[in-house]
This record gives sequence, structure tokens and C-alpha cells, in this order.
Amino acid sequence: MESYEMLKRVMRELSAFLHWFVRSKTAIVLVVILLLLIPGYVFYLIVVVPVSTCERDFFPGDTSGVVLSGLEPDSTQEILETVQTIGALEMEKAFLGSLLTLSKEDSVYLNLNLADSLLLLEIKGVPVRACSLTDIRVTWQLQCLNQSQLLHWVSQPFIGRADLSTIPKIRYMIKQAPKDTNEAAQQNTRPIPPDTSSVYFTLYFDRHLAIEVEQTEDPYEGEEGVIRTYQKKRQHALRSETMRAVLHRSSPEPEIVIRLKVSKADARAIYRGIPVHAGLALKLQ
Repeated sequence: MESYEMLKRVMRELSAFLHWFVRSKTAIVLVVILLLLIPGYVFYLIVVVPVSTCERDFFPGDTSGVVLSGLEPDSTQEILETVQTIGALEMEKAFLGSLLTLSKEDSVYLNLNLADSLLLLEIKGVPVRACSLTDIRVTWQLQCLNQSQLLHWVSQPFIGRADLSTIPKIRYMIKQAPKDTNEAAQQNTRPIPPDTSSVYFTLYFDRHLAIEVEQTEDPYEGEEGVIRTYQKKRQHALRSETMRAVLHRSSPEPEIVIRLKVSKADARAIYRGIPVHAGLALKLQ
């Protein structure tokens, strides 16, 4: 009986709400606007955001279009070459300045030299590991920056703010503590076997820069699930960043992604060798 009375009360309240809604033009307009905004926002997250991170091959030194922006069409070849030289020297100065700033700190940092296809792990200006890059891809936003924007962007070291990886930052083994010395002597003291898991990681830096690193070797059979989980987390992080910008009523800044491929051993050494908030000096040309 109580359930029946509760159902009748709910139906009366629902009927009253529908009657009010039909007579309220403002409520109808708001609902229609909301229904139009939701598909538009979903389209933005599913289509626009992925397209904004589309990649293209990076050709070292191919920044002539950036350097020559604003130049008169009737300029001579000699002037064009001079402008290119000046632009390259300015970029070199900015890069060396970032390296100098990082070398004064007592920490491990990265030296990413796209012109020479090298990723170096350095401490106080001394390279401790040099990794050859077998493939370099960048999102189109980087190619759209003009010379002054690029110069401003790389003039200071990038500082890491987070990371995401398929492997733990620090490798460890959990062991059961022995009860006494006799049990300790009987425990297996063999060293930890070599780590063969696939290495994929992303380093997030300030100024909307993300460095994605992948191993050149194919993953072992059975590791596809771990890699898919990593890629889903990567996409989720991108959507979350966009959502935060929308909630703060600001235009989402496009993330500039540089994707690199190195050997599995180099990728593992780089990821585990740097702190979370590591610095990065970037050389484009």
C-alpha cells in the first residue's frame, strides 16, 4: 500500500513538472541548446582533438618556411640565405643557453637534438648516455610556429611535470622477510632476472610539450594489453586536459607532441635515469 501511494505521488510530481515545462519557453530553449551543445562537444573530443595531434615526419633543418615568414617575394637568393643563417644562429644560441642553464643544476636532464637525431642523458654538461633516434614525428602545430614563436618557445629549458609509462619508474622485487638467520640463508639470493617488458612512455613538460618514446623492437606476444592500456591512458590525459580548459572557460591549448623511436635498452635507461621533473633542452635545427 505504501509503495502504491509513493508511486502515485511520484507520478503527480512528474505530471506537474511536465505541465510546467511545456508552458515554460525558457526551459524549452535551454534544453534545446543543451541538446545541441552535447553532440558538438562530443564531436570536438572525438574528432577535433585527435586531428589536432596528427603527426608528420620531421626533417632536420627543414624550417625554411618558418625562418622566411614575412619576407618579401622579390628578395634575392642571397638575402634568403642570410635570413636563414641568422635564424639558425638564433635557434642555436637559444639551445645552448638552455643547456647552460641545465648544466648549472645538480640533476639529470635531457638533451634532445632533432637535427642530429640524438637523445642524450646528461649530468652537468657531461653526456652519460647517447641514444640514436630511428624515427622522429611531430604534430603539425610545431611546423606552424613562426621564427619568433619558436625562438620564444625554446629559449628556456622545458621542465617535466608528469609521466606515463608501461614500466615502473623504479624496478623492485618483493620478498618475504626471513624469520631467522637459518631461513635467510636458505632463501634464493640469485639476482633479479633481466627486464624484458616493452617500453613505451610519455614525458609531459610545461609549455604544452609532450615527448612520446617508443621502442623500435616489436613487443613480445601477450604484451598488447599493456600497450593498449598505456595508449588509452594517454588519450584520456589529452581529453582531461581539454575538459579542464573548457571548464575554466579558456580555449584549449594544442599539445605539441614529438614522437621518438629508440632501442628498447635506450628507452628503459632514459625513463629510469631521469627524475619526474627533469629538464629538457630542445634543438630543432
